[in-house]
Amino acid sequence: MKKILLAITSLCLIGIATSCHKSGTLTINTDETPQLTNKADSISWAMGFTLAQNVASTGIKIDREIMLQAICATLDSKQQPMTQEQTFAMLQEIEKAAFFNKTNNEKAQLEETRARESEYFAKLTKENPKIKKSDKGFYYEVLKEGNGRQGAPGLVVYFDYKGSFTNGQIFDQTYGNREPITHVISESLMPGLFEGFCMMKGGSTYRFYFPAEMAFGANGAEGIPPYSTVIYEVELHEVRDL
Repeated sequence: MKKILLAITSLCLIGIATSCHKSGTLTINTDETPQLTNKADSISWAMGFTLAQNVASTGIKIDREIMLQAICATLDSKQQPMTQEQTFAMLQEIEKAAFFNKTNNEKAQLEETRARESEYFAKLTKENPKIKKSDKGFYYEVLKEGNGRQGAPGLVVYFDYKGSFTNGQIFDQTYGNREPITHVISESLMPGLFEGFCMMKGGSTYRFYFPAEMAFGANGAEGIPPYSTVIYEVELHEVRDL
């Protein structure tokens, strides 16, 4: 509901930049890049951007002209075609419809991802018998087995890593970029890495193949699209007490 209320607030505020009261007709040219010449212009654009994202996220078809008319009528204190009670009742319907659309979209995306990953992992393990499936649902290959301390929740790991997509593109790594990482094995880690560290010993190097559900999931991360299958090569230098 907070997003819907934010959208309605934006609807009212963005109308300041449209100057609806100066004319009975509002014409907007979306083919040209607007010139933002002052702070008010930038604020107006930012509000419009936020509003558009909120509206698009609902997955509900709208009439743009009526929406713009609602902005102008409200700012100019014109008579409303709906009572306040009717408006908020409609907002509740929008919230339900948006939740339904979001849930269905995520379900469809997840099913598509699982089918794609099933095919990918089947081919991967066929081509490389050294790749095994863990009882947690991800796949791994032991590149080097160490004889140090076993990882466990609450212990500290000191490691280097390289993260890539299934096409080989590297999205992040410590090698050549920064010092090895020190981190507690806890639920603050990505689910796959949390489980992966618990099966490694100090001195080991593993390559993990994480399905989206054990990586960045439906939200993705900076530079990582939603529902991405990712590969992590982890060189665990040491496991020690907190």
